[in-house]
Amino acid sequence: MARISQDQAQERHAFLLELFRKQPDISRNEAMDAYKDKFGASLNAKTFNELREQALSEADSAEEKAEETSSESESENETPADDAASRLKAVASSEPMNGASAQPAKKPKAKGAGPKNVFVDASQEQLQFLERVVQQLQESGASNLRIDHSTDRWMVLTVETK
Repeated sequence: MARISQDQAQERHAFLLELFRKQPDISRNEAMDAYKDKFGASLNAKTFNELREQALSEADSAEEKAEETSSESESENETPADDAASRLKAVASSEPMNGASAQPAKKPKAKGAGPKNVFVDASQEQLQFLERVVQQLQESGASNLRIDHSTDRWMVLTVETK
C-alpha cells in the first residue's frame, strides 16, 4: 500500500468531515464510495468511524453553543464564568488563519467511561497557545487532560471523564 503525506491525509480527512457535515445521514457505503471515487483508495474503518463521530460531535456542540448563546443573552447581568475553553475559542477565532481552516477544540460529550480524544487542526501558533493553556490547566490541578499526539499542524487531546 502506498504511503501518503500528512497533507494528503489531512485533505482526505477534511473531505470526509465535510461530507459528514453536509450529509449527516449518509450511509457508510455511500460515504466510502464517494471517498473511493475522489481519491481512488479505501479508508481504514477505524479512521472512518472516528471522523464520522467527530463530525457528529461538532454538530452536537454547535447546537449546544447556540443554546448557550441564547441563554447567555438572557442572563447578561450575571458575572461571566472564567472558562478556559471559551477564552481559547475567542483567541483562536481572533487570530489570523493564514488560509488554514482551524477546528477549535470541542468539549467532549460524557457518553460513557473511558478517555475521549479531541482532534484539533489549527495553525502552529494556535496549537502552541493551546499547548500553553493545557499546561496551565495541568499545573492548576486538571489531571484528566493531556496532549496525546502533536505535530506542527494538528494535536490530539485526551480528556478522561471523571
